[in-house]
Amino acid sequence: MLTTQLWIEFKRAITIKNILIWLSIITLIPLVSFYPIREGYMFFKSVEVFQEMVGRIIPLIFPVLVIIIYLPNFLQEQKNNFITYTRPRVPLSIYILSKGIINAFLTGFIILLMMFFSFTFAVFIEPYYLNIIEYSPIVRGNHYSSVTFSQLLKYGDLTYGIVYSLWVAINAVIYSTIAFLLMLIIRLPFVALSAPFLFYHIFNFVVGVFGIARFSPISTIFPFNIEQQPLWTVLVPFTFLLIVLCILYFIVTRNKEGWMI
Repeated sequence: MLTTQLWIEFKRAITIKNILIWLSIITLIPLVSFYPIREGYMFFKSVEVFQEMVGRIIPLIFPVLVIIIYLPNFLQEQKNNFITYTRPRVPLSIYILSKGIINAFLTGFIILLMMFFSFTFAVFIEPYYLNIIEYSPIVRGNHYSSVTFSQLLKYGDLTYGIVYSLWVAINAVIYSTIAFLLMLIIRLPFVALSAPFLFYHIFNFVVGVFGIARFSPISTIFPFNIEQQPLWTVLVPFTFLLIVLCILYFIVTRNKEGWMI
């Protein structure tokens, strides 16, 4: 029954409006991020172009992106009391579980495509076909500076692009799932959807005040604003989010009668 319901939910999500939103996230946002850096910047390698692209606009709107991919669909069903009418046909737990899985899958997949498109455009398309960026020669005292995850470049640019894109996608899944669970237990949907955004930006401010910016969400998901850090540092806020997610899941599964549906 779960497999059938997952297919139904997937087909419901495939609308013209959603497809246009997803395509805009995958292609338009990276291209808009590329436009300001096409000139006036000094680059030595194509991977630097990728890092600059995804280190400007995308980190600021990241919590918004992960929310708008699927959760507006669920919000609309909540407002219209649509879920109530599904109870005679589908067990509520199966229905909500399928929503959560589709939300996680679509969010992770779209963000993964956005990041990998950015990487492909910067590293393979632009330097070989467009030649918009003028690269400076690497000379003594004027060299490429490393950031976190640059450790992976020794395994090849493609490995770096894939692993880093997966990392961002996994974080997107965590944030969107937290918002989804909050929508089930908080009466005001706006508060539930705003919580990940507020945590993301407030936590960035707090760790900055305490001088530990390397543990901020921005610096661990999009680590292009600080020098290279050990890879274990990115797991600190990630682990905290996992704990929050587990606590919310426990609360939601123990309080099915109070679901906001």
